[in-house]
Amino acid sequence: MATVSFHLKEPNGEKPTAIFIWFNPQNGGGRVRIYTGDKIQPDQWDGGDEQRAKTPKRGAETDRNRTINANNERMKKRLLDYWQECRAAGWLPTAEQLRAVVEPENTAASAPVRPQPLSDFVTYLDRMTKKNTANTVKSHRTTYNHLVAFAEQSHRPLEYADLTLEWKDRFGAYLAEEKKLADGSVNKQFKILKEFLADAADRGFTPRIDVRGWGWKFVEPAVVSLTSQELSQLEALTDLPPSLENARGLWLLMAYTGLRYSDAMSLRKEHDKGDVLQLVPKKTTDIAVEVYVRKCTRQLLDKWWRGELRPITNPKLNEYIKRVCERASINDLTEKITYYRQTSQPKKIAVPKYQLISCHTARRTFTTLSLAQNIPLEVVMQATGHVNTKTTLRYNQNTTARQIEASRKAWAEND
Repeated sequence: MATVSFHLKEPNGEKPTAIFIWFNPQNGGGRVRIYTGDKIQPDQWDGGDEQRAKTPKRGAETDRNRTINANNERMKKRLLDYWQECRAAGWLPTAEQLRAVVEPENTAASAPVRPQPLSDFVTYLDRMTKKNTANTVKSHRTTYNHLVAFAEQSHRPLEYADLTLEWKDRFGAYLAEEKKLADGSVNKQFKILKEFLADAADRGFTPRIDVRGWGWKFVEPAVVSLTSQELSQLEALTDLPPSLENARGLWLLMAYTGLRYSDAMSLRKEHDKGDVLQLVPKKTTDIAVEVYVRKCTRQLLDKWWRGELRPITNPKLNEYIKRVCERASINDLTEKITYYRQTSQPKKIAVPKYQLISCHTARRTFTTLSLAQNIPLEVVMQATGHVNTKTTLRYNQNTTARQIEASRKAWAEND
């Protein structure tokens, strides 16, 4: 019995490639290659037993892929029916006759497939996994997911020609108002999108798109850190539920070491060298850091090695530490600045300080308090892994209390 199977011309390519049929008469004759007229991105094709276009529940490619599968099924039935009719009549069709059976559909679908941003973005992500860190790929995949969700609202595939300044404004409003992203996060989505569009233009998928004005107005967030008094309040806090006590311990471990969340959650016994922690950060894999282990750090590390401190996700830790800091009365009013609908005037609101505390505040607290203790800048940078002094100094919060203390000491006005 004759069989029909579907294959890609260039299954490992990066651009849309042609789909063809292997028609196998299984009567001693050779297979016949028949092109369907459709093209598809290789990553959208299931080459296993299914041999069909992928149709996920979400994604702008789903409707088109369903059409491809339907066309393929019709071609398969037409070929097998024609083959049986010819055999019943006592003769076997030639390769040209078999190709002619699907030629009407082939001709109708023979128009070249235009590159589309979403399918090209998937290929872009695949290339990134080979040379970028997992966190970088994850942030770019988040941008892709936002694009997919926004395109689904329009009920039609996203084209490169759609990516105008007016589209950018609508996409930005969607991210800010519907997805509730902070202004800095919206700006990051556009930064990633511009990187992708530059890559797409370099590869000939689209003419270079004018992305002037594709930023998103935002205020660099204030460097929030705890003062020594606030840190003491957090250290003295007792009678917390287990989940919040665990979060307090994790946050203090980062505040005592200056480690990023990803590095603190990945600490292993082999990093513990007694007086120092030695490890290579995930973000800057070419720079090793050495962190002095204080007595308070040692207590938390011992709990970590015994499993008494348990790692939790970044969002959960951010949620819990705000509740912990609220209980510790870290509630001085602090100004928060945002833009609304990208107006020229920023919106300023005062919120209790505990609402602004996050995982990264621990790293900022480490830097600020270390410099306040006159630890040399280069020693602090050895612990944080920074190679740029501007980056390190940005973490240094010059509080009013510190300004008064330093100024009185400098001008001998402490009496």
